[in-house]
Amino acid sequence: MEPLTQPLSPRWVDRPADYRHFESAYFVGHGSETFDRCTEELLHWEVKIRSGFDIGVQASEDETGSLSADTGSLSADTGSLSAGTGAPRVRAGQEPTIFVRLGPFRLPEPARVIEVFESETRRGFTYGTKPGHPITGEESFILIHADDDRVFLVLRSVSRAGMGIWRFGEPFVRLAQIIYRRRYSRALRG
Repeated sequence: MEPLTQPLSPRWVDRPADYRHFESAYFVGHGSETFDRCTEELLHWEVKIRSGFDIGVQASEDETGSLSADTGSLSADTGSLSAGTGAPRVRAGQEPTIFVRLGPFRLPEPARVIEVFESETRRGFTYGTKPGHPITGEESFILIHADDDRVFLVLRSVSRAGMGIWRFGEPFVRLAQIIYRRRYSRALRG
């Protein structure tokens, strides 16, 4: 099943009903070196980390050489994985817990990576929310290397209020989305 945000499509035409839609492109630089650097940063959670999130993700066997039961947490504060292994690469099926930092508190946002894509001119990933997340939906982070050598980060998302108590906090969650999207737009600029 194709993700709702259709990250491989140049134009997002079929937008699902009953969700709020968001799509915007942000210039991050020029050239193949920028595209490759941004790809590595994006596919190691740097957009989220530099935007103020901590990422809890279990390293897979191919990243560590042997399957680890420890879940590392990558933080913008320390810049390193607490387990000391470095940020695992984003992969389809991965189930990170993304933590929003609110002062001394960390609010968990469970997610599942739906798709990772890497073509010559389009790279990135899509994740969907899991129960317990403040919203229900998907978010795609898409790097595009345009024909004129410019590099853009495209954000696409579909969302609606999460389940249970999160319905009451929807106005605050919407405000947080605006703030974090602005941070994402600056996260890969070199």
